[in-house]
Amino acid sequence: MTNPTNAPAGWYDDGQGAQRYWDGTQWTEHTAPLAASAAAAAEPVAAAPVAPVAPTAAMPYAAVSPGGSVPPPPAKTNVLGIVALAVAGVGFILAVIPFTFFVGAVLLPIALILAIIALFLPGRKWPAITALILAIVGGIVGTIVFVVVIVAGPVQQALEDEGIIGSTSEATEPPAASESEEATPEPGPVGNLAFGDTMVWEDDVELTVSAPEPYTPTEFAAGADQASQLAFTMTITNNSTENLQPVVYTRLSSGGQEASQIFDVTADGTQIGVPPTTVVLPGESVTWTEAWSVADPNSLTMQIAPSFDYEDAIFTNVQ
Repeated sequence: MTNPTNAPAGWYDDGQGAQRYWDGTQWTEHTAPLAASAAAAAEPVAAAPVAPVAPTAAMPYAAVSPGGSVPPPPAKTNVLGIVALAVAGVGFILAVIPFTFFVGAVLLPIALILAIIALFLPGRKWPAITALILAIVGGIVGTIVFVVVIVAGPVQQALEDEGIIGSTSEATEPPAASESEEATPEPGPVGNLAFGDTMVWEDDVELTVSAPEPYTPTEFAAGADQASQLAFTMTITNNSTENLQPVVYTRLSSGGQEASQIFDVTADGTQIGVPPTTVVLPGESVTWTEAWSVADPNSLTMQIAPSFDYEDAIFTNVQ
């Protein structure tokens, strides 16, 4: 391959069956077939750098965007959809309350129409879709509640009045008591016994109240505020098969007024007016003394029982 002398830059036969580019001073690595077109034989020209184009107000965004793409504009707010959603929410709440059903029944169709219109407007669709669902569901639920609470009650009552169906109140009322049952009084005090007698209950528990005796209170006594002071000796005998827990509450009247119980301690330390509280075993008995201040010793009525589980016995000296 010979070097052309003073040859200008261009394509020349390199003597090896190809054309090689001479840059004016030396051969380059660029080659081309001898039969290449004139376009291939033309001198390669480096692409001139393109100066960046400064954006102007009149140029579109794509003219200055490196990728040539335009970002989508932000979605608009669907105001009508939001209004429909608010109306549907209020209508739903009012529709499920029986006494405000009619207000909700007016608002829900309005919300339904607004939601349908909002679906065809530009902007976000979810408020309109939500309002549409609320309006439909609210109408269904509200109608069911209204029918069950407002309509069903009067209809059932009318059917009961006509005798078509039975009354539920009649079905739940207990049968009326017979005349004999109504005439039976509640159990009251058992017997009228004289002082000194013994009251015997069904389980063989016995209570004896002695005849009254005059009582002289000590200086420490309390309750001696009427004309006469009397003492009674009480005895409980447990002839049953179970333990007896005594809970004694005595009441005494005299001459048409309540007597006053005397609480006292005798010289030998005996407590007057304190009933027993210890369990009485089967076959055992317990005795204590009660003193009372009365208006008339000849008109006494005592009501007493050995415990809460027993009916009261009446002891009296009134003939």
